[in-house]
Amino acid sequence: MDTLTDDLCYQALKTRDARFDGRFYTAVLTTGIFCRPICPAVTPKRGNVRFYPSAEAAMANGFRPCLRCRPEAAPGSPAAAGVHATLARAVRLVEEGTLDTNSVSDLAERLGITDRYLRQLYKRHTGVTPQQHAQARRLLRARQLIVDSNLSMTEIADIAGFGSLRRFNHSLKEAYGDAPTVYRRGLKQPTRNTTRRAPNDPFQPARDDLVLVLQARPPFDSKALLAFFRARAIPGLEAVGDNYYARALYIQGQSGLMICRPRADQPGLQVILRGPARQAILEVSGRVRRLFDLDADLPTIADHLSQDPLLHPVVTQHPGLRVPGCWHRFEFAIRAVLGQQISIAAARTLAGRLVACYGTPLPEDLVDGTGITHRFPEPEDLAGQPLNTLGLPHQRAETLARVATLFAEPGFADLNGSTLLEQLATLRGIGPWTLSYLALRGLGDPDAFPASDLGILKAASQLGGLTTPKALIRHAECWRPWRAYAAQYLWAALATHSLRQETTP
Repeated sequence: MDTLTDDLCYQALKTRDARFDGRFYTAVLTTGIFCRPICPAVTPKRGNVRFYPSAEAAMANGFRPCLRCRPEAAPGSPAAAGVHATLARAVRLVEEGTLDTNSVSDLAERLGITDRYLRQLYKRHTGVTPQQHAQARRLLRARQLIVDSNLSMTEIADIAGFGSLRRFNHSLKEAYGDAPTVYRRGLKQPTRNTTRRAPNDPFQPARDDLVLVLQARPPFDSKALLAFFRARAIPGLEAVGDNYYARALYIQGQSGLMICRPRADQPGLQVILRGPARQAILEVSGRVRRLFDLDADLPTIADHLSQDPLLHPVVTQHPGLRVPGCWHRFEFAIRAVLGQQISIAAARTLAGRLVACYGTPLPEDLVDGTGITHRFPEPEDLAGQPLNTLGLPHQRAETLARVATLFAEPGFADLNGSTLLEQLATLRGIGPWTLSYLALRGLGDPDAFPASDLGILKAASQLGGLTTPKALIRHAECWRPWRAYAAQYLWAALATHSLRQETTP
C-alpha cells in the first residue's frame, strides 16, 4: 500500500483515525469480515488482521463487508485516484461500468497501454485485477444503493448491472450471506418521498426523485464549494443557493436535473436526480465525487503544504478546502475559453447566452421553479455555428469553434489528459493559462498550477513577495504533488483579504 505499513494501519485502527478512512481496510481472519478504520467494533488482535488498500481487494480475498461500518459507503481510495494518472482514468472507467460490456484488452486499448501493463498497475495500486475490481464494485455499489437510496430492488438490479433480479439476489446472498431485502430491513430505511415537493421549494426531493447519499473524506468545506460554484453558475444551466447546487444534465442519452445538498449530520452530499437520467446514477455519483472533490485526502495535503511558511496561515485558516472539479471536459473547456482575460461575471453572461442559443431546452415539468431551462450544448451543436453573435471578439469565437470541432471527433473527450492537452495546445487561442486551468479543474490533475494567473500572482505577492510567474514556479516546487490545492489556497487568500482579481471562470 505504497506509503502505509501494516504497523501504521494498526495504529490508525486502534485510534479509529478518520483521516485514514478509505485509505485502507482491515480484514479480520477469525470472522471473515472487513471494516473501515473508523469501525466502532472492538479492535481485533494484531495477529488476526490483514490490511488491504481497497474494499475490492478485501472482497477478492474472500472477506465480507461489515454491516456496521459499511465499507461500500467509504470515501474513494486516494491510492487509486491520484497516484497514477492512467490508473485513475482506468478506475473511473471501470466504476462507470465499461467492463460490463467490454474486455480488459478493450479498456487497455482505450487507455493507450497494453493489457498486461494495465493489470500490473491495477494490482500494484489496488491489490486486485480490473475484472475483480469490477465484480466487487458492482456488489458494493448495489449494497450502497440498497441502503443509501430510495430505489426498488428491481431498479437497483438493473442499474448495478446484474441483468436480472434473480442474478442480483443470488450474487448478493452469496457475497453477504443474506438476501438484499434482509439487510435493507436490518439497517436504517432510506428516505422515501411520499409527498410531492412544495411548489416554493423545487430543490427538495419529490416523490419520483432518486435520492442517494455520498460521503466525503473529512474535513469538508461545503460552504466554500457552494460559494465558488455560485459565483460561476451559468444562467439557465445551473442554480446555486446557500444549501444546494443544481444543474441540468444529459447523460447516457437522457436528460435530467441534479440537485446536490450538503449533509448536516456528517461530511457528504445528498444527491437528488430528477427525470429519465436517474438511471445513470452510478455515473452521476462518480461525476459528483469529482465535481466536489469528495475523495481528497486533505489532512495529508494540508500537512504537506503547511510546511511552507507562505501557505501555512492560509492552510490553517481554510480547513476542508477542496479543488472544485467540472461536470464534463467539453463544457469546462468552453467555459475556460470564454473566461480568458475577462471577469467571472462577464464570463457567466457569455456562457448564459451560449446555453440559451445552442443548448437543448428541458421539459417544463422537470425544471419548474428552478430557473434552469437548458442543458449544455454538445460539441456538434456548436461546431460550425456563428459564435461571434454572442458578443464575443472574433478571434475568441473562432477559438470556441475550433475547440468544439475537436471535441466533436469520436473519442477525443476520453483521451488521456496529456494527449488531450497536447492536441488543444495546437489550436490558435489556447495558451498556457487555459491549458493549466483546464488541467486543474477539467482533468482533475492535483499538481496542475496556472502560475501566470493574475489572482494567484497577486495573492503570492501579498503573502510572500513573489511577483513573477518564474519566481512563483520555482517556489512552488516545494508544493508538489499538490500544487492545484496550493492554487486553491491562494485564490481563497485573495478572497479572504478582499483582494480578488476575477480571472478564473
